[in-house]
Amino acid sequence: RPVWFAAALPEAEEEAVFTAHRAALRQSHRLLLILLPERADRAEAIAARAEAEDWAVARRARDEEPEAQTELFLVDNPDEIGLWYRLAPVTFLGGSLSGTGALRDPMEAAALGSAILHGPRAGVHGPAFGRLGAARAARAVASAQDLAEAMGDLLSPDRSARLAQAAWSVASDGAEATEALLYRIRATLDGAG
Repeated sequence: RPVWFAAALPEAEEEAVFTAHRAALRQSHRLLLILLPERADRAEAIAARAEAEDWAVARRARDEEPEAQTELFLVDNPDEIGLWYRLAPVTFLGGSLSGTGALRDPMEAAALGSAILHGPRAGVHGPAFGRLGAARAARAVASAQDLAEAMGDLLSPDRSARLAQAAWSVASDGAEATEALLYRIRATLDGAG
């Protein structure tokens, strides 16, 4: 089933993600949104809103599982973020649309195989977004409508896979050189001991 992830979503961007998910559900009725709010105390308000819109909601904090009909899976433990990046072929990085910048490093999602959607505000992650942008390895959106259109486009597995592969390539670039350097450092340290 198609899945996307909204990572570290601030309250100011909840409407944009709801709009995008609503639009994407019209194209893919089985679509699941995994949502990690910026603050765990927002989970109940988000769940109440989604349920008021007749969405099927499951909450990780209550040990609920996303069933086949679940449209929103609320997660609230940032320590599990790697799991959600791995499960979701597409990730929207919260804080980048209307905040001061992405609240999570885009290289986390890139390294774990998720295609990246982000707003125009990079914040402290500007250099990482620059590298991803230069490699056409992330997709920028400027508004809630843009986010909805990008989600609709990336529901196509081949498109999200191409974006994710490009992002993974950027994230892993230089890994061989790093490994060789670590090998030499270990060898030097082992020889000195």
